[in-house]
Amino acid sequence: MEPAALIGGVVALLVLGGLLNALRGRRPWSEPTYVPLCSVAPTVEEDTRTDELLDELAAIARSRGFLRQGREDPRTREIGAELDRMNGMQKMRDVHRVVAAELGGVHARELEVAWDGIGGWQG
Repeated sequence: MEPAALIGGVVALLVLGGLLNALRGRRPWSEPTYVPLCSVAPTVEEDTRTDELLDELAAIARSRGFLRQGREDPRTREIGAELDRMNGMQKMRDVHRVVAAELGGVHARELEVAWDGIGGWQG
């Protein structure tokens, strides 16, 4: 048997095996077995704390802003650092998206600048 025919037969068997596994509902062998951190559901306490921090950010934005006289609001930075400790950049991005949706682009941009240098955040 020629090498090309042998390789073609092996490939066909692998493809057929993958299709059969998919039909049976099994995970393909090439699919990773780890669970990415971002897919882990947050705890109720973490969700509650995130909501509290969002409320506080909304109050800061409405009362004095995230930037005052060209400087970052200290409490805004503390909140960013806490979010970074909770779930890193992903948590900060999630909160930033909510701020942008709820408070608008100007506040979202100010928040980006205020959080500059916290964790991996670059404003």
